[in-house]
Amino acid sequence: MKKFVSALVIIVFTAIFPGDSFAHPGTLDELGGHFRNADCVYLLHEPTSIAMQAKNKTELAQLIKKHNSNSKCVQQLTVDKIDLQGHTLGGTASPAASSSKQSSSLQLGKKYPAKLVTCIDGDTARFIVNGREYTTRFLFIDTPESTIQIEPYGKEASRFTCSRLSRGNITLETDGNTLFDKYHRLLAWVWVGDKLLQEEIAKAGLVEDFYDYGDYKYEGRIRAAMDEAKQSGAGMYEASSSKTNSANHQTTINEKNKTESEESAAKSLDNEQKKQQAETNNQSVQKTNEKETSDSNTKHPIFYLLALAFIVAFFFFFKWK
Repeated sequence: MKKFVSALVIIVFTAIFPGDSFAHPGTLDELGGHFRNADCVYLLHEPTSIAMQAKNKTELAQLIKKHNSNSKCVQQLTVDKIDLQGHTLGGTASPAASSSKQSSSLQLGKKYPAKLVTCIDGDTARFIVNGREYTTRFLFIDTPESTIQIEPYGKEASRFTCSRLSRGNITLETDGNTLFDKYHRLLAWVWVGDKLLQEEIAKAGLVEDFYDYGDYKYEGRIRAAMDEAKQSGAGMYEASSSKTNSANHQTTINEKNKTESEESAAKSLDNEQKKQQAETNNQSVQKTNEKETSDSNTKHPIFYLLALAFIVAFFFFFKWK
């Protein structure tokens, strides 16, 4: 019975958490594939022109060992651990991955009407342009991850982008010095109606960083939008904005207290100076009054009468003597 329960638990766990769901490393190598970490099986998702040079799995294995950085899985690689995902070797790369074929129909610095196929995440989607499907990486912005790896605000960025892509006609504008990145994704500015989608995402506070493959036409607009998001506390910048506002508020309080202290000290000093001046004035007035009193006593009529009486008395004293 215990063995049956254990087996049942394993089966249920495997059904709920299949190997592919927790083994994806998140990025493709230069061949357009990656190792599944759970069992080191190599999955060839979007074969590039490099991968298509191989005529069979043995040659592909050599290319994987050369171009993939997962040393642990590379050491275990055999032809039996290569999953071509339905692709055929020895031909041409898929339209979504072959930059040489893609670039023949697209040019830098041009605008192309596009039709949305699927929204992948906050900065990636698939579009049909000129009759071909392109996995497109939005130029210049980098939003939090929401597919293989879930990062804070990744789901919010994905929902925001996907909702905006359904609001109007889509136009892709190529720019910079290359049409495709190293993963063979088309690089483009995305317009929805007359709105630049990258700018809208940045204003919403859902851009965490920028990446550069060259000099871009709308860099200034995106940076300004990101600064606006930081100042207003939009999206992921809400907490940092609160801290900044709190710090500014505390600085204002400190400056106010400092000003009040300085004013109080100045007022106290002024009062002390006034007090000293008043004391000086009082002393001066007192001396003046004393002098006037002395002069007044000296010049009083009684003083003269007393002096005269003294002289008369002195005269008769000597006469009678």
